[in-house]
Amino acid sequence: MTKERIVKELSRVREQLAGLQEREKDLAEQLQMAEDAEKMKFIEKNKISLDRLILLNKVSEEEILRLLKEKEQRETAQSGEKEAYSHEENEIII
Repeated sequence: MTKERIVKELSRVREQLAGLQEREKDLAEQLQMAEDAEKMKFIEKNKISLDRLILLNKVSEEEILRLLKEKEQRETAQSGEKEAYSHEENEIII
């Protein structure tokens, strides 16, 4: 393949990539809109009030914070156990 032909092919591929990236962005937006519509239908079907939605969101946030705190505590405890084990190994070696 000649240099000019490679450059031309590379240019064509880059144009295709740009088009595909734009299509990906458009499809992602359409997907988000479809998901939002499903959520709205669920909310309307189950007659969930705005106050209840706010409460559910708050509970979700609190649950997430609680789970993160528990994970952090477990990691801290595991880290402490590893340090103690490492210290014991050093004493045995000496």
